[in-house]
Order: sequence, then structure tokens, then C-alpha cells
Amino acid sequence: MAQRLLLSFLLILATNFSFAQENKSDSTKVTVSDSIQLKKDHDIFIGIDFFNPIVAAFNDKKGVNAYVSYQLNNKWHLVAEAGYEKNKFDEINWKVDVDGFTAKIGANWFVTQDVENQSNGIYIGGRLAYSQFSQTIKQYPIRDLQSNQIDGYGSRPKTDINAFWVEVVIGGRVQIYKNFYGELALHPAAYLGGKKDDKIDPLVIPGYGKYSGPFNMPVFWGIAYKIK
Repeated sequence: MAQRLLLSFLLILATNFSFAQENKSDSTKVTVSDSIQLKKDHDIFIGIDFFNPIVAAFNDKKGVNAYVSYQLNNKWHLVAEAGYEKNKFDEINWKVDVDGFTAKIGANWFVTQDVENQSNGIYIGGRLAYSQFSQTIKQYPIRDLQSNQIDGYGSRPKTDINAFWVEVVIGGRVQIYKNFYGELALHPAAYLGGKKDDKIDPLVIPGYGKYSGPFNMPVFWGIAYKIK
């Protein structure tokens, strides 16, 4: 269900943007010397993610995520993100509950832009991300050192830990009504490290996802509002 929603929104985004570009090319003659004029305004956007609330109906992840971006110039936008998430890991004989906050900071660079509305376009960027969260290991397997068979199960109390990672951002934004914009961004992420619970690697990290390897794919899919 979540994959269908993402693909549908991506298709709508690409179609609307290409259609707008085609209409402009039909109605306007563009010469080699034509270019996008530099903006004097510094637009500010506030965005709210709808992806996590929607997929919460199908899994254990519950949370909210938002961002604010500030336009430095025609191409570059500074971005700060913040979120809160509760999640569970119940696999391979482990049961773990987590809840905590996530913060990200970085920038977007617009690869393509609408000539008439430079807030429409496709961008790439990057984020440095940090999560501070509590982890409760309700169950973990205790294995025999010789046979590697499970002898029993243990647990650990609630502990405060943290995690760091970096993200590459690939996204797009398109105007849907006045100052409201639809936005979709994929955030391929690479885990860097952080504070552990007695040397136990976290199995699920707020804002990053289930940690089954060094890479993950957070997604932002929502609505942005242009303040200025």
C-alpha cells in the first residue's frame, strides 16, 4: 500500500512538472541567452510529512516529521528537520521498543526549476542526522557458545542511547494550490554509529528505520507551505 502511494505521487509530480514545462515551451520562444533570473526574495518553506502517519496503519512505526527550509539563493536551500517516533522490533527472537526524537540539518540544490515558479523543481541534497531515544529490550536470545542453540531469553531495562547517520536526498516539489506544494523526497541513509546499550547495536532507530545493515531508506512525502 505504501509503495503504491509513493509511486502514484511520484508519477503525479513528474507529470505535472513536465506538463508545465511543455506548456511554457509551446507558448514562449526561448533563445540561447534565456535563463532563470536570480530571485531577490528568500523563500521560507514549512513542510509536514504524511508518509509516516499513513504507513502507521500497516506497521508499528508511529510518529511525525516536519522541516523548515530557507532559500539562500536561486539554487540553494538550507534545511532543518525534526521528528518524533515510536517503533518496535519483533524479529529473530528479539523484542525491542524505542521512542525518541530525530534532528537533521543540511541543504538542497535544485537541479531543474520551473521558469515561472522557481519553487517547483527537482533537487538533490544531503543531511547529517542525529537521534536521541530510549530503548527497552524486552527479549533477547541467550545462546550456547558451543552449539549456538538458544538456551533461554534475557531482557534489559529502558536505556537512553543515540545514533548518527548521513543521508543523500533526491526529491521534487510541485505547486498544488497557491502557497501549498506537494513534495516527495527519498533519503538513502548510511549509519555512522552512536551510543549503544552494553555494546548491543540498535535494531530500530527513530528517523532511520530498522537497522538490518549499514543502509536504509527514510522517505518524506507530504505538504509544504511557502511563507514568503
